[in-house]
Amino acid sequence: MDNIRNRYMLDQPLKRMANGQWLRGMDLTFKREVLLYTFHEIDDSLHQETLRWMRKASQMSDEHFMHILDAGSEDGTLFVVLQALTGSPLSDRLNDLDITGHKALTYVYELAKGIRETRRNRLLECSVDAENLWIEDNGRLRIMNYWTEGKNGRRGVPGLALLLYQLCAKTDIPTSSISAYSFDLNRSFADLSDVTRERAVALACRAYEGICTLADFQQELEVLLGISGDRKIPLLTAAVPAYDRMSSRGLKRKSAVHESHDFVEPKTGAAGRKMSELSELFRRSYQLRKWHLYSAAAFGVLVLLLSLSLRPHLDQVNGSRPQTIPTPASTEVSVNRNETSETSASASAMPTQTAAPMPKPLDATVDGAEQAKAGVVPDLLTHTREDAAKMAIASGLRYQFFLESNAAAKGVVFKQDLTPGTAVKNGDRITFWVSKGN
Repeated sequence: MDNIRNRYMLDQPLKRMANGQWLRGMDLTFKREVLLYTFHEIDDSLHQETLRWMRKASQMSDEHFMHILDAGSEDGTLFVVLQALTGSPLSDRLNDLDITGHKALTYVYELAKGIRETRRNRLLECSVDAENLWIEDNGRLRIMNYWTEGKNGRRGVPGLALLLYQLCAKTDIPTSSISAYSFDLNRSFADLSDVTRERAVALACRAYEGICTLADFQQELEVLLGISGDRKIPLLTAAVPAYDRMSSRGLKRKSAVHESHDFVEPKTGAAGRKMSELSELFRRSYQLRKWHLYSAAAFGVLVLLLSLSLRPHLDQVNGSRPQTIPTPASTEVSVNRNETSETSASASAMPTQTAAPMPKPLDATVDGAEQAKAGVVPDLLTHTREDAAKMAIASGLRYQFFLESNAAAKGVVFKQDLTPGTAVKNGDRITFWVSKGN
């Protein structure tokens, strides 16, 4: 570390990460403030691979990233020197920021362009959550570490969706419930119109669940933010009232066009009549499409009601019992049910209908810990990863976990995102963190 100390004067620790730390310092050669990131890679091959990605990342210059001034290795320590900027890490300022829905969408749109730039330069896909972002005093966001691959769910389009939640919920801990996710976004997008808000929340939910590509995500954001020159009209299947409002605005514009053409009728009478004919044609086409939609919806509802009303009679005729279709979930839980069959006293007697047995609550005891109850968040802290998984499954939850260095014993859960004892729905997801030891 002699060369680092001779050239860079380390000032103060700024932020500690999983395997390194950020520090403020001074470049004594060029007399300028810098930011340094130092970390260790014990494995020699991983050390050399990380050094290669650091040097490749230093060749990129883009406004969405902090500029790398120097990178190297000394005495087994990897270091990256970046240009110092005003501001601080975004994760330290989440509670202080007052960000509107439009501003949050603008942030993720700009970062989407940064992700596209890393792909174009064949770099690793870095994290884009609040922990890896720097916010300047002027409000601009920049990616800090773009030479290390981000964790699953914190990079790419899901990472941008997570950033939206962090900006809205003012926390860097992700939620496993899509209902809680959409609720926080709906509340924070209050400055948007009803149509834009519904469309933005739907886009964010698709991105959060990982079913949206970067190209589609960026293109839809351009429409929502009014950046695209070709604005798309919301689909009728998505929001019929929104289409009605747009049509009413179109009719108002049409009436304004009529007034304008009436005023200049002596000069452009033919053009005015042509516009009137086109406007009338558009109105009739819209009315026809709307009635077709309503007719199709009414027919579908009618067919559904008829099928539901006839199904019990068909079951009695066929002498069969209705089958229970299991709800799909990421983790399957089998429940043994005892069914008793009754034989009829005579061939001519009508079959006796018996009430279906109520399912028993899913309780499970894990190594003497408290029983996990279905619909209630279990307390996974201090349990092993295997026991925590069993408790989550017994509570009817999906789960995911992350391995991180922590002072807790190795293999023990030290943090979870859902509060123990709160009510949850079957199929909700819980996230917990397992210690790798110091």
